[in-house]
Amino acid sequence: MDKNLFRIHSTRFYDVEPKAIHSMAFESNRLALSRSDNSIEIWNMTHSPHIEKLIPGSTEGSIEALVWSKGRLFSTGLHGFVVEYDLIALSPKASYAVTSGSAWCLAVNKAHTHLAAGTEEGYVCLFEIYEESLMFFKTMDKQEGRILSLSWHSSGDFIVTGSSNAIRVWNVQTGHAVNRLSLGRVDHFKETLVWCIAITDDFVIITGDSRGMTSFWNGKLGTLIDEVNAHKADVLCLCLSEDQKTLYSAGVDPVIVLFARVSAGGRDQWIRSVQRAIHTHDVRSLALAGPKLLSGGVDAYLCISSYPPKALSRYPPLPQAPCVQMAQGKRQLLLRYPTSLDVWQLGAAAPSVHHLSANTFLKLSQEPARLLQLKAKDDEWIVCATVSPAGDYVAYATESNVYIYHFIQSAGTLQLKKLLPPEEVSTCHRMMFIHQRGSEPARLLLATPKSTLQLIDVSSTEPMKLVHTFNRETTNGKFAMEDCIHLMDCSSDGRFAAVADHKSNVVVLDVQSFQMYVTLPRYQSHPTALAFNPSCDLMVVAYADHKIVEYDVPNRQYTSFSKKLSEHLPVQWLNRSCAVHHITFDVRHPDVIILHDDSVIYTIDKNKEFSEPDAKITKFDTGTEDSLDAPPVPFKAPSAAQQQKMSTAGGGSSSSCFGMSKKYKHLAYFGALDVGGELVAVEVSPLALEKHLPPALYKKRFGV
Repeated sequence: MDKNLFRIHSTRFYDVEPKAIHSMAFESNRLALSRSDNSIEIWNMTHSPHIEKLIPGSTEGSIEALVWSKGRLFSTGLHGFVVEYDLIALSPKASYAVTSGSAWCLAVNKAHTHLAAGTEEGYVCLFEIYEESLMFFKTMDKQEGRILSLSWHSSGDFIVTGSSNAIRVWNVQTGHAVNRLSLGRVDHFKETLVWCIAITDDFVIITGDSRGMTSFWNGKLGTLIDEVNAHKADVLCLCLSEDQKTLYSAGVDPVIVLFARVSAGGRDQWIRSVQRAIHTHDVRSLALAGPKLLSGGVDAYLCISSYPPKALSRYPPLPQAPCVQMAQGKRQLLLRYPTSLDVWQLGAAAPSVHHLSANTFLKLSQEPARLLQLKAKDDEWIVCATVSPAGDYVAYATESNVYIYHFIQSAGTLQLKKLLPPEEVSTCHRMMFIHQRGSEPARLLLATPKSTLQLIDVSSTEPMKLVHTFNRETTNGKFAMEDCIHLMDCSSDGRFAAVADHKSNVVVLDVQSFQMYVTLPRYQSHPTALAFNPSCDLMVVAYADHKIVEYDVPNRQYTSFSKKLSEHLPVQWLNRSCAVHHITFDVRHPDVIILHDDSVIYTIDKNKEFSEPDAKITKFDTGTEDSLDAPPVPFKAPSAAQQQKMSTAGGGSSSSCFGMSKKYKHLAYFGALDVGGELVAVEVSPLALEKHLPPALYKKRFGV
């Protein structure tokens, strides 16, 4: 086969079930969103939006509301508690009971001194916010019916609440309702539910209800100013801009409607303006990040839009990377699900008697097969998982334990033997097997919730032992990770291991001598992917602002290519809205760096010349130039949910060092096998996600 051609395993058997977005909260370039499985994702929005942290879900209760307060995250739900989270350990830190059962809504005042929760039994519970905890303050008078929504006035003296058929204005000092506003009904026997509520500085109360109405009230007089039937079903969420001149509404009818505040005849009016159909199903939550609107709902996509100028970015509900691991020696894939693991054997192509060319499909002599399905005990959430390069060990961690298995594959038989980890090991956020040399035992590196590293010897015949712990004490203060360790990789000879945290600390360790080897200069943006080149001890790091560096680990310095690359990054590359998820290398082309994000694969050839920064990036699968912001190629669904295709792709002949391919949508993983010339793409198609969704709101269309 031509050296410029690659065999690509295009796999589509990763069956990801999308989880609906229930609530969102934004503060200081960080977005917290909860999903229907009660997990909470922390997104970093500083440069290219991406999942920074994930707090595992719980089977008890639900998360109905989220709020930030000066970097602290709180939630509430049907379990009846206000929960504060530890954003380093990624677990609940403390919980505080609300009065009388389940809670539906949560809000913090403008001064960030008090927190209010609305409950099922009609109470508004107030908590005082202290530096390390919450303290119960008081409850308002009990009302009839549950409180579905609430909002603070900017003065902090009043709270407005929405419930069945009524809106109430509360005086925080006295705890009494000072005004009650009644809503109309579409049906005499059907209640009108106020799902969302907001209030302006001049006491205009804005509500969205189950009639599809967006209503504007004079909160001082208790009179209706105007109501607009902008939606064909329930209005579930509202979002008011910081300058209070723009309002967004959405709900079961997924059209997002913009209202603009204008002055006419000496009085302010809210005028219905632009509307956009961004989502296919119910929109459950809206938030504003500066000029950009964040929206999410039942279709599970996080959408970031703006108008004007008209722009839209959609982020699919893929698990946080790394969700796919590859066992090079056995040509197997480990797929991580929330409560289970799958190990798949890749297919093999039949020998071809014809000359191979780019973009041709190869027949399979061996179909891909699932070898193992491993379910977590009591359906615990699997935080991370890994497989050894030789495929003989599989390990995963839950919130409480680390599990290690010896996966024996011989003569067509499969056996799984559970191993006991050392007593000093409890749980971890990330794990990685170190490459073995000769007959050395396998070694497993764990990143703990305390931002330290544990190195253990893995053996199927002898008790495992903790070999070394990397922390401040064992490295004389040199190993000082300040946040969660989220990236790990090791060199091909098993000597070096590199780790990175969310505070832009990138550290290289010598795991043979148990020493700190080097710390990379800290960069303003934090890393999203790093990898060692298997052909040499060069490490490539990609950052959230799309900066790419190549570091010579033995010589402790950046390479000359890295310095040139920083000066010649294409403008289209820097303007990408997706962060790099993974970096890989092909052993036949050690000077080519392969990167990918959600939908695009990039190559950087160090042997080619740099183009002008304004030049378009060449598409190497078609040999044409293309804009990174162009719409994707139309996608055709596979005939079966579990299938694998093997195709050939060309390496391209462009003189530019940057190349790209838009062949895939929703790419969960793209890596190279160590045999050279073979790549593996794990794709989750949009249609595969859509099959898990419930029916959307029916709308009568002309001629249908």
